[in-house]
Amino acid sequence: MKRSIIIFMLSAAFLAGMILYGCNKNGPVDANSGDVSDGRINITNDEGTLDGGMDYSDTSNIVIDTTKAPNGKLEKRSRITSSITLKLLATRKPIKYKGSTLQATHVTINGDYAYVSYNTQGDVYLGGVDIIDLSKLSKPKLVSSATFNGTDVSALWYDSGKLYLAEATEDTGFTYPASIEEITLNGNKLTTNTRRVGVSSYVATDIKVSGGKIWVTSGSGGPGTGGLTILDASSFSQITEDLFLDARSVDIEGSTAFVLQGGPATLKTYNTSTNTNIASYPVGGANIPESKSVVEVVLDRAFVAAGDEGVKVFSTSSNLVIDELPAVTVSGLSSDLTVTNAVSISKEYLFAANGEAGVYVAQAQFDMETQSGGDPQLQYIGSLIFGSQESANFVASNGNILFVATGSGGLKIVEIQ
Repeated sequence: MKRSIIIFMLSAAFLAGMILYGCNKNGPVDANSGDVSDGRINITNDEGTLDGGMDYSDTSNIVIDTTKAPNGKLEKRSRITSSITLKLLATRKPIKYKGSTLQATHVTINGDYAYVSYNTQGDVYLGGVDIIDLSKLSKPKLVSSATFNGTDVSALWYDSGKLYLAEATEDTGFTYPASIEEITLNGNKLTTNTRRVGVSSYVATDIKVSGGKIWVTSGSGGPGTGGLTILDASSFSQITEDLFLDARSVDIEGSTAFVLQGGPATLKTYNTSTNTNIASYPVGGANIPESKSVVEVVLDRAFVAAGDEGVKVFSTSSNLVIDELPAVTVSGLSSDLTVTNAVSISKEYLFAANGEAGVYVAQAQFDMETQSGGDPQLQYIGSLIFGSQESANFVASNGNILFVATGSGGLKIVEIQ
């Protein structure tokens, strides 16, 4: 996490814990207009310009390399015959901005649209957001894009015509760099109608909106910072916070919020009505400091990207880890470069983003999106080959669509057939 501007920030006046920046005076941008900027956010809605950001030249089937499927205890399970076919539909080209290459950090999908966030490695604060139209699946279309000066975007969420971003900012008007931002959309196009508020720590790591509340995790930023912050979605005022180290991800299922803490991985559960912590459960893994780890809750299972310990499957009924996939290893690569930092479920398949090891796919004994209860008995099938060794930072699926953030290789949009 970026610390070059932190020391004097932490000694600044606390200002009641956060500073709220109101709506930008420029207001919403016309959905049919081209470029617009407020100085910090630079938005492109011009279709001709945006068409150049997509690459449709390779729409081949993706090879699954079954020779790279880890074994271990999985050898004792009955072999699963995979019938999955994956087709590359398009690649969102890497965004070049101010001499840096932005890397996709998160994807959320709502209906026919996908929303993508970006940040920059190192001490430079530059980020971005894309909106991709999936209504014509054979040719996904980039319809709106923005770059951010002085702001990294770690994750994002869509709710009721607005995008909510988990960020880190170099803006010294905030007590801490960690912040969140709300962007009002106009016809699923980005606008400069935004508002921001600070949360404690170096960086906001994940964000969800549910029941009129914003749930935000933020990483470690010194004593008494980081953890879970809950805000009112209308007023942007803080409802409560639970301070603890290394909060990495949040997901909500029914009346329960699940927060993933790293070092080692622990699942903390919260009642979404009372906002109170219910319990904490050890999961294991996620031992590398300041790393990305994601939890995805589907029915009564929480799928945890456990970093150096691969994938953990936690039963929310029994409150136990009921299944796991070992961390992958690749000859010639250090183990800390092949950690599992994101997982996503599509029917009986689990996709895992494993850094420089790429994306691995595993198969369960049943459809995990429709059948609750029981050990899915996941088994690796193999790794996805995109033509070159490209680092996988994030993976997200919804129905028959899969997004893979491959760092310098861009964002891959894949059809699950």
